[in-house]
Amino acid sequence: MRLLTKFIIVSLVIAAAPRLSDGITVGSVEAAAIAAVVYGVLFVFVGWAVTLLVGLLSIVPGVLTLGLFFLLLPTLVNMVLLKMTAGLIAGFQIQTWGSAFFLSAVLGVVNWLFESRDDDSRRRHRAD
Repeated sequence: MRLLTKFIIVSLVIAAAPRLSDGITVGSVEAAAIAAVVYGVLFVFVGWAVTLLVGLLSIVPGVLTLGLFFLLLPTLVNMVLLKMTAGLIAGFQIQTWGSAFFLSAVLGVVNWLFESRDDDSRRRHRAD
């Protein structure tokens, strides 16, 4: 049930993205759903490699910013995965890296809200 809820939420965010940013195009609701599935599969199978590569390349900026750069690392990884998804899906396009950053940040905030709500409900069930 949790996976289905998360899939629906990501699909809705992707479907609403063109209204929030000019650099994103979604052809239909079906394209948004397919993009959400492809993004999820890429996140599972390729996300670890992109995280490792970006993490290694960001050691110097991370040290120079006293670790603050590493707060952006998940957003940067999501940007790359979203651009890869857009390259694979005909009805989903991201024209600029700025648009990819924006969508990645929105997905990050929505995911954080979903996870925090889910953690709260788990704590309540344990207390009962």
